[in-house]
Amino acid sequence: MKNLISKASVLGAIMAMSLSTARAVPLNLPKAPPLKFDPPKGERVVLPNGMIVYLLNDPALPAVRINAVVRTGTINDPADKVGLGALTAGMLEDGGSAAYKAEEIDKTLEYLGATINSSIEVEDASVSMFALKKDFDKVLDIYADVLMHPAFEAEKFNIFKKAELEMIRRRNDDPGKSVVREALRQYYGKNHPYGRRNEAEVIEGITIADLQAQHSAYYRPNNVIMAVSGSYGTKEEILAKLEQRFGKWEKREIKAPVMAPPATHAGRSVFFIDKEVPQAFIMIVQKGIQRPDPVFFPLGITNDVVGAPGLSSRLWDTVRARKGLAYTVYSASVRHTEYPGHLFAYCGTKPETYSQALSEILKQLKIAKTEPLSQQELDDAKGAKINSFVFMFKTPFDVVSQRALLEHLGFGPDYLETYVSNVSGVTRDSAFAAASKIFDPDNALIFVIGNSKKFDKPLSEFGPVTELKED
Repeated sequence: MKNLISKASVLGAIMAMSLSTARAVPLNLPKAPPLKFDPPKGERVVLPNGMIVYLLNDPALPAVRINAVVRTGTINDPADKVGLGALTAGMLEDGGSAAYKAEEIDKTLEYLGATINSSIEVEDASVSMFALKKDFDKVLDIYADVLMHPAFEAEKFNIFKKAELEMIRRRNDDPGKSVVREALRQYYGKNHPYGRRNEAEVIEGITIADLQAQHSAYYRPNNVIMAVSGSYGTKEEILAKLEQRFGKWEKREIKAPVMAPPATHAGRSVFFIDKEVPQAFIMIVQKGIQRPDPVFFPLGITNDVVGAPGLSSRLWDTVRARKGLAYTVYSASVRHTEYPGHLFAYCGTKPETYSQALSEILKQLKIAKTEPLSQQELDDAKGAKINSFVFMFKTPFDVVSQRALLEHLGFGPDYLETYVSNVSGVTRDSAFAAASKIFDPDNALIFVIGNSKKFDKPLSEFGPVTELKED
């Protein structure tokens, strides 16, 4: 038995020495060539009624996908009818159309294995469809009628409205989501389109007539950019089908409401909701950039280094890995078109050590503003961004959908073609110049939801505090 143990020990020592030696000798691997990926262009066509169409044939699978980007968003809700855009977009999917009852649409799509979906964001809305090639004409008929002539059936509208009211009633159930919503309300202003939230009494007062008016105002061919991809035949064939369905859709002048500038902030301020929850949730918000902006790429690289979700960011390394203060911590940039968006950092942490997590996040934001990235950080961030670019386009439909959305958001037509070179062109100097200009933790808004009885330090150490009641 002793001999066996002795042999095992010797073997282990030899293996350890071998592994140690292997680690000491650098691997002489050939350098990978630079990534070269050119997304297919497709073709951009403008129909006589002003509707823009991006086409990209994809005969690989017998199916067709369409997505219509509508140049509207929740920012276009009337001030006294906040939530109208979301109700309108949601009811396109569920409320039937002039030629098809909602129940008929549901049964037909289910039988064919097809889909029609609609959604809305802050600055864009979309209505999409999927169908097998053999069913394309039938599903396109329904899709076109839903997009142009929604019925907003009363029974479906009442169900949809009740669901929205229930969401409002339960909106504070998840403090992690609440802190984001309420931080942006305070940052942009409660009545600003970037900061507003839906309220029960307003939703209760919205009528089908309101939905019809909202649809008529924004869902117009000259306000739509449509992406089409799949096995649809020739360009002439698909354009003929689109002209047949959408050719008589009347264009109209789009009169979006004029948006006032959002609130401005000088100095650091702290907002707080005292709530008995297991964690403290923190949102740090400061001024960001508009889209597009010359510092978009260098700022993006710096932000990736600081707080991109994953194992390599500074926030993950310091707040989570080294100090064990949080499971979730990251930062990101949200851009807007009309006015600058915001940079934010988010964290869920123990209330007993919340101040340590908050202090470390503020410290890392300050470092980003005052110290250049290391060359290794820069190279790693650029490499990750470039390598992930390919995976944004798993299908040709992803490409044309991106092109349609990018046009709506104001990016140039060569954005995808120049993406890799723009990221590659970021230097330590350009990244530092962007971060020095934009990062500003001393003038940030801090929003915290947590149990103050367990806090290790008073919030007032981070700035003047305004306590709010949850509503």
